[in-house]
Amino acid sequence: MKIASVATVLFLALGAVVFVYANSQNNLNTTASEQQQISMQNMQALFESDNCTAHGHMDHRGQMRGDDFPWTGSFLENATLSTVQGTVVSEVKGMLIMNTDTGQIRVMLPKEWTLDNEVVGRVTLFNGTFASPGQSVTIKVLESTVFSNANFSINIMMGYEAINATGTHAYAVLPFNIQPSS
Repeated sequence: MKIASVATVLFLALGAVVFVYANSQNNLNTTASEQQQISMQNMQALFESDNCTAHGHMDHRGQMRGDDFPWTGSFLENATLSTVQGTVVSEVKGMLIMNTDTGQIRVMLPKEWTLDNEVVGRVTLFNGTFASPGQSVTIKVLESTVFSNANFSINIMMGYEAINATGTHAYAVLPFNIQPSS
């Protein structure tokens, strides 16, 4: 099991490197309309998904497909680091639903998280172990606007660190590291 896990992580890391390189080459020749079409395809994949695991299959363009989080160049290239504070409503289908000062939001959650010295699932994390509905949490997220016009915008937030009311930290198990610039 450990060997399979290590092999999966190595495969994902290699895939990420290949994906980033291929996407950087493709972006040199991509027009605005093609980028918009890719963004719409990413949105379609997001709405068809029921979770956001880091495991899955990539299509010929190096984009995740099926039931996986859309790890696309456009998401990562346009992402910013942000912090969201609020109270837990629920975890459902790989999303943390939170009430904030500005309204209710959804944050995509990776499948597994480290809490102290163990790995726990997102359902366990936000349904009693780390935080329960009604409790305050702070979530550090990668945030990317996937669509915007004069009337509204659509963004995706993917959590990578969570801090509960007691100051305990939980970290998403991801195939890459997020290091803020100083």
